[in-house]
Amino acid sequence: MTLKRPLYMQAGGGDSTFSYSALDNRDLLSGLMHQEGIVAPDVVYGALKVTQRAAGANFSVDIAPGRCAIVGDDVSNQGYYMCQSTAVENLTVPSPPGTGSRTHRVVARVKDKLHNGSWSTYEWTLEVLEDSGSGTPAVPASAISLATVSVAAGQSSVQDGNITDTRLSAALISSKYPLVGSDSTRPPAGYDSELIYRTDRTTYEMANGGSWFEIPRRNGGGAAWTTYTPALTAVTSTPALGTGALREGAYIRYGPMVTVRANIKAGTSGASGGSGVYMVSLPVAAKALSVGEHIGSAETFDASANNVRDGICRIRSATSWTAVEIVTENTLWGSSGPFAWANNDQLSITITYEAA
Repeated sequence: MTLKRPLYMQAGGGDSTFSYSALDNRDLLSGLMHQEGIVAPDVVYGALKVTQRAAGANFSVDIAPGRCAIVGDDVSNQGYYMCQSTAVENLTVPSPPGTGSRTHRVVARVKDKLHNGSWSTYEWTLEVLEDSGSGTPAVPASAISLATVSVAAGQSSVQDGNITDTRLSAALISSKYPLVGSDSTRPPAGYDSELIYRTDRTTYEMANGGSWFEIPRRNGGGAAWTTYTPALTAVTSTPALGTGALREGAYIRYGPMVTVRANIKAGTSGASGGSGVYMVSLPVAAKALSVGEHIGSAETFDASANNVRDGICRIRSATSWTAVEIVTENTLWGSSGPFAWANNDQLSITITYEAA
């Protein structure tokens, strides 16, 4: 039969009754979902999370209550099973080996005797699959992985640090993306191309290769800049920043584009000029250019002369594309001029460039 009877029809008027199989009903989920995994409200991803035993760490783990959707793999078109646990389950973890380490796998598995004659039941289970020494067990048919648990010789208990979360979010074929308010409430293991909306940043994020990447938008929103500590060096010998020196830097990266700001202020005493052309370190190496240079803006302050100088900063091969030089008054700034680094002097740079 190529055209299946639509779900939820009912015979009337004395017509012969008909019924729907469990496979027919599971097919409804197949039409609504495109990935198996845990099922949870938008901001809650604690469903079936594996953690150390709450009553005191030992060689067992707790599994939180929750729902999951599991694709049956025993026969073709077996469909999605919706499974639910209503209380914390505790599972025993094998004792540590005499030497070396083992990595066990925690799974949720459907056992449907109708489609797999090796089972004697119609249920789903939570199990620890033992690594007997040949490696972490693979995920079996009609199952999803919840976590792996590493156990080493001499270990006294299973702690959260020994548990790696491997849950995936069950993905609905839907136009609404999950609403997430922090890094910690993201889906535990995003699948490639999965989208979420960050209510704290008013931006979307996309998963790729196990990491989350922000999708920038116009008119604001997005993560805070990443801080870094810029270093002032010179070609021959590094200047001394002096007592009480201040250094502040931050950057943001979207794809290969990096924007950096750096500010350095010499201390009130002990600063010295070093020797050679000055350079300010970058947090991300720049792309090597076959011709030309990456260009930004710069400002220097000579405290002894109370003189502010505008200029440019540039990244080029002479700095191995990892630092900027400052040009002011048509001169590369360094110990020989236009002025040598000294007490209370300051510098500021801003530059946008392509990352290596």
